[in-house]
Amino acid sequence: METVRLRLEELACPTCAQKIGQVLQREKGVLKARVAYVTATAVVDYDPALTDPDRIAQVIAGLGYKVIGT
Repeated sequence: METVRLRLEELACPTCAQKIGQVLQREKGVLKARVAYVTATAVVDYDPALTDPDRIAQVIAGLGYKVIGT
């Protein structure tokens, strides 16, 4: 298991953070996703054999949110 911490931009509300977390939890290889509205961060535990930080960032971007760094 590995962990990546991503900073997010355009995170408008707590419900948005919850939505991102729910979608990430369904992504293959993601073991646990915690998205915090207050700090605009996503902390994701994942199996590196099944996914990677780039894919996780793509999933977030696909929801309309910008990943601005780790």
